[in-house]
Amino acid sequence: MRITTRRTLSILLILIAAAALLGLYPYRAALLPAADDLAAAKTRLAPHVSLFTPEGEGPFPTVLVFHGCSGQSPGFVRNVSDWLLPHGFALLFVDSLAARGIDDWHPVCDGKQLWGNERALDVYAALDLARAMPQLNHQRMALLGYSHGGWSILDALAYDGAAGHGFPGIGQQALDGVRGAIAFYPYCGFPAHLRQGKGRDLPVLMFLGGKDRITDHLQCLSAMDALDFEQLQLVQYGGADHVFDQRSDLNTYQPRLAKDAHQHAQAFLQETLKAAQ
Repeated sequence: MRITTRRTLSILLILIAAAALLGLYPYRAALLPAADDLAAAKTRLAPHVSLFTPEGEGPFPTVLVFHGCSGQSPGFVRNVSDWLLPHGFALLFVDSLAARGIDDWHPVCDGKQLWGNERALDVYAALDLARAMPQLNHQRMALLGYSHGGWSILDALAYDGAAGHGFPGIGQQALDGVRGAIAFYPYCGFPAHLRQGKGRDLPVLMFLGGKDRITDHLQCLSAMDALDFEQLQLVQYGGADHVFDQRSDLNTYQPRLAKDAHQHAQAFLQETLKAAQ
């Protein structure tokens, strides 16, 4: 009887393990990304960064912009440019999906491809590309990320140039020149590296929606409480859903909240970039 019971238990454990592995199989590309490094990332990204500069003579304080999981649309570029470019900031848009030849964004949004902790390398690579552009002030740069892009920049701050998900350590110079970061409704749950350590303690402005159906704002609140960010500015809109700040397929745009968020972001950038030496 004992042998039969042990055999049954062994079979049951094997079946549970197999079920777990089968459940994880669709996430294999995200769980086990191909080895990458800074040089390869820069080569991949270089044709897929777009620079917009304001009127006047540079070098300009610069905002590097990282799109959400659905990719970088012309409407997204136009929206960000409309509220930031007239205020004297150069904008460097980083298209992470195009750089990887990803045409179908659904696996990214489903967590089956390109997690934000892997995409943190794009942040370091884009900063390195920006440092080679004479139109930009390399000591006055900020990071701006939306949803998946917010996850990516927060994890880049958390790694602070150390080895990350699929890439080796770069060194603390990886974030040289960065004076602050803005994250709109970022993802903060597992497997975000943010929860494992805050890394570089820079001014961070975060926007969260209390009715966000895509990313759970409570996960960000718990992460911030645990890490005790000293320079965090948190703006919460209780009635806001995901992508409340611009028109999208979600139909969640709220113009009044968008205007308020943009004013907060402009003031944050004026303080962190204009005052930086």
